[in-house]
Amino acid sequence: MTLLLVSFIAGVLTVLAPCILPLLPVVIGSSVGARSKATPFIVIGSLALSILLFTYLLKASTAFIAIPQYVWGYVSGGILVAFGLALLFPQIWESLPFNQKTSANANKLVGAGYQKKSVWGDVMIGAALGPVFSSCSPTYFVILATVLPASFLLGTVYLLAYIAGLVLVLALIAILGQRLTSKLQFAADSRSWLKRGIGALFLVVGIFIVTGLDKKVETWVLERGYIDGVLNIEQQLLEQAEEPDESPQNSTSESSASIGEPSIDVPRSLARSFPDTDFSKANPKLEQAISGGPPKDGIPAIDEPTFTPLQEFERPDSVQAIVLIGETKTKVYPYNILTWHEIVNDEFEGTPVAITFCPLCGSAIVFNRTLPDDTVSTFGVSGFLLESNMIMYDRATENLWQQSTGKTLAGSFHEAQLSIEPFQLLTIGDVRETYPNALVLSEDTGYRRDYANNPYSGYESNDRFVFEPSDIDTTFEPKTIMAVFRDGGNTFAAPWLSLREAGSATITENGTSYTLSVSDAGELSITDANNKSYPFYFEMWFSVAVQHEGSLTVINP
Repeated sequence: MTLLLVSFIAGVLTVLAPCILPLLPVVIGSSVGARSKATPFIVIGSLALSILLFTYLLKASTAFIAIPQYVWGYVSGGILVAFGLALLFPQIWESLPFNQKTSANANKLVGAGYQKKSVWGDVMIGAALGPVFSSCSPTYFVILATVLPASFLLGTVYLLAYIAGLVLVLALIAILGQRLTSKLQFAADSRSWLKRGIGALFLVVGIFIVTGLDKKVETWVLERGYIDGVLNIEQQLLEQAEEPDESPQNSTSESSASIGEPSIDVPRSLARSFPDTDFSKANPKLEQAISGGPPKDGIPAIDEPTFTPLQEFERPDSVQAIVLIGETKTKVYPYNILTWHEIVNDEFEGTPVAITFCPLCGSAIVFNRTLPDDTVSTFGVSGFLLESNMIMYDRATENLWQQSTGKTLAGSFHEAQLSIEPFQLLTIGDVRETYPNALVLSEDTGYRRDYANNPYSGYESNDRFVFEPSDIDTTFEPKTIMAVFRDGGNTFAAPWLSLREAGSATITENGTSYTLSVSDAGELSITDANNKSYPFYFEMWFSVAVQHEGSLTVINP
């Protein structure tokens, strides 16, 4: 019940966030100079229904999995642009043959529109924003990523509470707009400057959505911390809902009492989530860490994986997977499962391994779970991000680790680095051809998730970010997948698809020649002149560039 109240409050607070920017002009515009008192509430009601439906369709189902997010931006923005033009140039709109025809046919859906005083025009205006609605609210993300997949009914209840809070504030804004309108009698004239101004407002909002400028404005506001206070309030409420039994006097354990003063300005929510972490030894970059929405372990790692024969895997052959290839067995960890869990703690031919994948930056890496003091630990998802990359933690010591580099960000092992284990990145189709007897990670994980659905559908194929990195190198498209390996203090990266197409590439650096070879089966090997093998991993270009600025060598096949 606590999360239900938090969901409602989160909806109320969302109106203060930059994510609401495309909605406010529409609500205000529908109130000022509206055709009737009911108009803004019809707009808000259809907006609420549209948000609910498209949350399901775009995030929680596979119905539109193949449609990139930018397509919905074109559709939604295009509708608003059309209505904006109709209000700006009513005489042209009224003279259009199709508009006269539709008027003669009882004001059908689009033709009647806003200008012809049809309720369908109001519905379309509100509904147009549902497909491009996004929220800065961490509560909304928790509902979407953890509650909804686990319980459709409970997730729907929380989602409705969130939307109710949002709608309440928008309705109050609409009422204030109506009171203003009542004092402006000339607003009823379809050719008044006020309605033309509203039309211009709709036109600008539509153009912003079509071009993606709305997301850039949101990012600009978020980066400058203008709403940090609002997000901090909600984050505190959310953490209390997730950990109802935690009291202030118990928030610091006995082990944390002996920890020294933090050496950096640790984000408060991170410090609260990890009271046993020694922040006296920390990377200054950790000051930039942000919450990804779900709390600590809100994205649950798989600790007891089970496997089934590859023949029983029912997903498409195009699904990518991390593949461990040994002398006696082959294990396959499909992305459709890793996307929901991000870490699988397992053992492979006697070696404790952590199979890790961060969908926000495409980083697929297999680590040895042995810590620098030879302790074997499992790893969990912290709920925090740095440069749009997952921050992991080991459960033995609660050191924080950057997933894309394997380096400690804070804790007793500060400046240590996890060892990378060899693996291949293949499609299920590749595996079927080469390793028909492979074992594949079972979808019977102990968690209720829709493994047929990718919650980040379309993310990897567009240029938008959920969490904007501090810098974007334009040498390659930001989300180009790179094959990355290290030798000493040097890091090398090659565009994976180009390398796979070319079949091989070579580079000489500091007197050492490296050869990258891809077999017909799509398997990569990296060796030097002495036939020494180098383990590698995969990651999106923007993440490689921002993590290794100044120490990165690019290999062009």
